[in-house]
Amino acid sequence: MNKIKIGFIILLIPLLAFVSHKYYISSTKIEFKKESETVQITMHFFIDDLQETINSTYNKNIELALPNESKLIDSLIINYISKKFEVDLNGINKDYLYIGKEYQIDEIYLYLEIKNIDSINSIEVKNNMLMETFPDQQNIIQLYINNIKKTFLLTRQKDNDLFNF
Repeated sequence: MNKIKIGFIILLIPLLAFVSHKYYISSTKIEFKKESETVQITMHFFIDDLQETINSTYNKNIELALPNESKLIDSLIINYISKKFEVDLNGINKDYLYIGKEYQIDEIYLYLEIKNIDSINSIEVKNNMLMETFPDQQNIIQLYINNIKKTFLLTRQKDNDLFNF
C-alpha cells in the first residue's frame, strides 16, 4: 500500500507544477550504470522552494531561472547539496560531481554523478534538503540498482535509509 501512495505522489508532482502548491515534495532518482561504472543522480524540486531555502540559508536574495544567472548560484547550490545530501555505497561515503541544472516551467532538475563504482552491495541515502525551511518537506528517493527498483520516502523525522542488495 505504501508503494502505491509513493507512486501516486510521484505521478502527482508534474501535475502540481501548473498550480501554486502547498505540498513540499521533491524526488531524487539514483541509478547505477554498471557499463560506465557511474551512479547518476537526478534531483527534482520546485524552483521557488529551492530558491527560498538557499536565500534563507545563505542570507541572500537570489532569483533562480533567470536568463543570465550568476555563477554564484551554482556555487550556492553545490554548497547546499553537499551539506544536505549524502550517499554511502558499500559503507563508504562517496563524493559526487555536480554536472549542472535544468529548468522546466517552475521546476528545477539538478544532476550529480559518482564515478568509479564497479558494484553496489549496499546504499545509504541521507537527504534532508529543504527541511529546515519546510518542516513538512518529503523527499522521495527512487533507486535503480542491480536491476532492482526501490522507492522510499524521507522526512524530517527520518531523513536517511539503508538498503542492502
